[in-house]
Amino acid sequence: MQQGMLSSVLLLSALLICVPNASSIEMLKLDAEQWLSEPQLQHKTTELYQRIIDEDIDGLNFALQRLSLPAQEVVRYLLLKKVEQQKIPLSTRMALFVEQQKLISPTYHIIQRGDGYELSVPAFNYPAIAFRLLKHWQNNKDTLAFILDAEREDLNLKQWLTGDEYELKEREDLLIRELDTLSPNAVKVLVKQITSEVVISWLPSSQVMVRLAQVSQNKEIYRLLWLMRVDFAIESELIRLAKSQKSSALEQVMLAASSNPGLKNLAIKELTQLKPIPAQVKQFLVALMSGSDDARFVANELVRHGYSTWLEELVATNQSIHANIILSVIAQ
Repeated sequence: MQQGMLSSVLLLSALLICVPNASSIEMLKLDAEQWLSEPQLQHKTTELYQRIIDEDIDGLNFALQRLSLPAQEVVRYLLLKKVEQQKIPLSTRMALFVEQQKLISPTYHIIQRGDGYELSVPAFNYPAIAFRLLKHWQNNKDTLAFILDAEREDLNLKQWLTGDEYELKEREDLLIRELDTLSPNAVKVLVKQITSEVVISWLPSSQVMVRLAQVSQNKEIYRLLWLMRVDFAIESELIRLAKSQKSSALEQVMLAASSNPGLKNLAIKELTQLKPIPAQVKQFLVALMSGSDDARFVANELVRHGYSTWLEELVATNQSIHANIILSVIAQ
């Protein structure tokens, strides 16, 4: 392993030595397009692409250096473009080669002129492609590490979800994107790290908690989620659950209404839109209308969604609800 690391360092050092330092040369856009469609350079790109497949990086660099300008820049661009289009997974040696391309300043630029401005852009923007390839390579490495650590039960969620704002956002996005690819046991282990604490001193962001709840379907995760500060992610999950109309999902919506005053009105609005309203939800709404604090709001929402007849039947048959409040709402 030490030999492999040493060879990678030596390779990068050798690559950096050959970075050219040419001055910028203007090229017309039409000329750049003609260079890119040149058959000999297309053929040369195909030839050098095979060296990438074979991981002959030394031979690849030597062949590129033998090309004169601007052919050299054209081939660098076409070569990296082909790697990106073919979605070739990068080895460490290939990643170092791509890193070198990102560091080589393009010589030829197209000048875009307008009213009061002048903009210079590379005619053959291989550094931009190199940047995208390296970003994708790093994301793949991070994804694989996350999955392997989670499956081995080695991922400490609290420690992993720490860092500066950018790193934290990257890891949260990774978890949200990849959580449903983990085995049920790996998800269970992550959930347990949050739910097993006697006193909850730390919780992930609402976006992460929502995804954990969705994938795990763990009731304790949902209970903690409804206790968090209400934001767009939490409201969106409540609405999603209500619209699914599954019994277990509706139970969570009713629990949210009961647990967090900030979610109560939204939950009521979603529940009163159901057609038909399930028996379990009717029972919940009747209980709310038995309290003076919620009776008017619930009745208003039910009338708005066409349930006036049901309310009239309730007034006639159920003595626990606030009949005067409900009748005044129906009469409006």
